Amino acid sequence: MRIREALSRGASVLSGTGSESPYLDASILLALALACGRSALLARHSDALPAEAESAFFSLLARRAEGESIAYILGEKEFFGRSFHVGPGVLVPRPETEILVEAALLTARRILHNRGAGTPPAAYPPRRPGPNDAPGCGQGLALRVHDAFTGSGCVGVTLAAELPDAEVSLSDLSATARDLASRNAREILGRDLPVLESDILSGAPGPYDLITANPPYVDSARTDRLSGTQGTPGADGIRWEPRMALDGGADGLTFYRSLVPEAEKRLVPGGGLVVEIGEEQAAAVEALFRSGGFLDVEVIRDLGGRDRVVRGLRHEGN
Repeated sequence: MRIREALSRGASVLSGTGSESPYLDASILLALALACGRSALLARHSDALPAEAESAFFSLLARRAEGESIAYILGEKEFFGRSFHVGPGVLVPRPETEILVEAALLTARRILHNRGAGTPPAAYPPRRPGPNDAPGCGQGLALRVHDAFTGSGCVGVTLAAELPDAEVSLSDLSATARDLASRNAREILGRDLPVLESDILSGAPGPYDLITANPPYVDSARTDRLSGTQGTPGADGIRWEPRMALDGGADGLTFYRSLVPEAEKRLVPGGGLVVEIGEEQAAAVEALFRSGGFLDVEVIRDLGGRDRVVRGLRHEGN
């Protein structure tokens, strides 16, 4: 079998499973089976596919056809310009979660400006790492930052890289997530970050200047549908992800109801809380922020125009 034929057959298999990008997925998996880059794969279209690579390719195709995400199969996912290890037991980082990071960076700059220690945040748009950046290069802001529900650590580790002078810690209830977040911190930053065992913020005493969180926010009924537990095949990749990282209770707001008051206790006066939300949860989460003593509460939309992040500053009283 030629590589060209294998790609065609692979794309056909995945097309029949409802994949949105069957040819792209097939080319990624074939490149993995051949241990080469996709650009090299394109240059070898007429080459014969070795038997060992053919076997590996169709095994990978079977996993993808069953709904396992490309990120899980590869064991990595790019986020904010950096490659993070991922695997069963943690959510695959989503592009929309980069909005959470961008909002957190602007909030950090606002906090420092409010204290007379920085330039107004509008002058510092979020930056992406350049090809020649050393690990940890950034704007040099000194803050105590905590990322709850850290999962793979994509948010917290990115903040540590972008704010190299900050004291960043992470927490998660899952031991699998904590191990993976620690690994990502070491490989991306070249140093360890504190990764705490914590249910919401119970194991993270503070005080903090900034808390970020991407808690489970899918309502239980929708989690059932997405994970395929009601006889459906499940959304792409979702049923491979841990339910505890998805299920936000009957209305999807269970964790916010605990997170907001617990964050208020641990934030210094004027400190910031920045959370990701589901697209129909802005009004409810914004109300929780306001009733919890947060000021300057703002809802931020993602590039698709959907409500994605709520952020606010803790009141100045003790």
